[in-house]
Amino acid sequence: METELQAARTLLYAAAVKVTDNAPDKTRFAAMAKRFATDTGSSVVDRALQLHGGYGYLMDYPVERFWRDLRVHSILEGTNQVMRMIIARDMLRD
Repeated sequence: METELQAARTLLYAAAVKVTDNAPDKTRFAAMAKRFATDTGSSVVDRALQLHGGYGYLMDYPVERFWRDLRVHSILEGTNQVMRMIIARDMLRD
């Protein structure tokens, strides 16, 4: 799980550099980072929830909040399906 989170973080940092540098492919990288980070985070937190069993759904444990927050982030600022369309459209332009 840590490996997947670090890969998502690395892509996020690469996208941030592209946006800061105003690179021509900044939109594609931002969409890829958003989609990958939220999908990866959701997958990781789902497995963490499984490890906690029924306790994972209790508000006493942070994994419940992580699961709830990640679900929202896959929708906010454009759904991950829209991010896939942005990525594909940008790739077809090249």
